[in-house]
Amino acid sequence: MNSTLRGPQPSEGLSERSRSPEAGAVPADPDAISAADESPPAELEARLGVSFGDPALLRAALTHPSYANEHPEDPTEHNERLEFLGDAVLGMIVARALYQRFPEVQEGRLTEWRAFLVCGPTLSRVAARLDLGRWLRLGRGEDQTGGREREGNLERAYEAVVGAIYLDGGLEVARTFVRESLTVEFATLAESPDDLNAKGALQELVQQLGPADDAARPEYVLVAETGPDHQRHYEVAVEIDGEVLGQGTGASKQQAEKEAATEALARMRVRLDDGDDQSRGATRGDGT
Repeated sequence: MNSTLRGPQPSEGLSERSRSPEAGAVPADPDAISAADESPPAELEARLGVSFGDPALLRAALTHPSYANEHPEDPTEHNERLEFLGDAVLGMIVARALYQRFPEVQEGRLTEWRAFLVCGPTLSRVAARLDLGRWLRLGRGEDQTGGREREGNLERAYEAVVGAIYLDGGLEVARTFVRESLTVEFATLAESPDDLNAKGALQELVQQLGPADDAARPEYVLVAETGPDHQRHYEVAVEIDGEVLGQGTGASKQQAEKEAATEALARMRVRLDDGDDQSRGATRGDGT
């Protein structure tokens, strides 16, 4: 992606009006700021596919509130405002992409797909692919307790980066970045949309095959929860009418439930295919 729509210019994205009133001079002590706190390197811009005319915007997008709280002398704004902007820009870009790519899909399904494309687990996964966690500017405590891998931090950083790209290069540059960074998710959606919402697909399949009562609905059971508070690991099983049909693990309950639902979907489809084969065999047998 070539997003260099403008040459390097003096920093203008973060005006004095947008900076903290407590902002002062940047500390002279080089140890006061980690390597991730330096001006965004060419390596990161290359991963994003974007060359910033105003690097201060990207720097702000990577600044967690915990860092701002610990470094009031740093004039860089933390990323919550850029996250707010990026969330709106992202939603519009994804909605337009879905509208254009899937002209036969109705509004209700498009809304569902958009929700899953912009949800926390999806965006944190995309942010991890971009290695955003490595470049986050975090407070000491947040950094030491796994903040670079924390789903919420990654999700918000991605949205803030979208906001920064939009301010720096405009809507078309932001659109290119979003569509290219979500290439895997859009491809999954086109090839196997159920994989994007395995729990919903499982619920729908169960209701199609049996009565819509409580016994026929998937029930997610937490089997195990291990690890320290900042790095929990979950194991979940999904039961249908008392039978365990799938199990999953993950760093969040939502991720573990999705894996369990995906496994249950695959198992139910195999059973359905086997049942269809048996029915066709019985029909041929009756006809001979």
